[in-house]
Amino acid sequence: MLRVNGELIDPNLVEETFSRIKTEAEQRLQISCCERDPEFQEQAEREVADSILIAQEAEKRYPEISEDEITPKLKEMIDLYREHGASWEMLEAQRDMMRHEISASMRMDKLITELTGGDELATEEEIDAFYQEHINEYRSPAEARSLHVMKNLNEKLAPADVFARMCELREEALQEDADFEKICERETDKTSKEIDLGWIPFDRPTNPFESVLFSLREGEVSPVISYEHALHLIKITGLKQAETAPMEEIREELEQRTIARKKRKVLQTLAEELRKDATIETVDYSEEMEE
Repeated sequence: MLRVNGELIDPNLVEETFSRIKTEAEQRLQISCCERDPEFQEQAEREVADSILIAQEAEKRYPEISEDEITPKLKEMIDLYREHGASWEMLEAQRDMMRHEISASMRMDKLITELTGGDELATEEEIDAFYQEHINEYRSPAEARSLHVMKNLNEKLAPADVFARMCELREEALQEDADFEKICERETDKTSKEIDLGWIPFDRPTNPFESVLFSLREGEVSPVISYEHALHLIKITGLKQAETAPMEEIREELEQRTIARKKRKVLQTLAEELRKDATIETVDYSEEMEE
């Protein structure tokens, strides 16, 4: 359990941050990262501690938010909840919590404005630099569509016999007048008898099935593929190339993300300074609860 400058931190906050960091890493790398859990845990604790230090500093610099500032924001929040069906009784019970959230948010806005000197806009150069840096995020993957025949590997037939049969089907498919669709319908072991795999995006280049699929040309029949306890043959029926969204089409999103990054940078710089004089401890949860 973390304690930052004497303030105990909800362990759930660290756990949620840890889960987010780990999930993002696994999605990015397309692998399970359990062996990196200690690294993710340390990163989560640091991220949470930094956020608490920044919130504490915002409250120190802006201890009081006036009613004139809070009231319009509170009305906006209540109106929004009402639009989504919240009852007056529920809103009244949550009023103090909403006021606290609004105050904390406004303190943070004031702190960011102070740190940036009021320069919270993004220049064209900054937006373009952000776009170039994150261009892969705006690139839709290549896609391929194929017909597919599958033979299961099981105890009924020796793997070598199944492989030999698939090689025979491939030779048949390579004949000039071959109808691969009929071969698939006749031979597939799929219980659903599905033979058209539809459009598959190229998301996993290390996946053996996709690596073969996307190495083929349209109309080409694959070699025999071993994947997930079965043997496969595929024939490409369509290909779509990867495309990158033009900058002008996503400019608003790029601008928002560029501004958000500028704000994160100034807050991170502040957190690094605050850490120098901060007291950040790991304490025993059960002992703290007993106290």
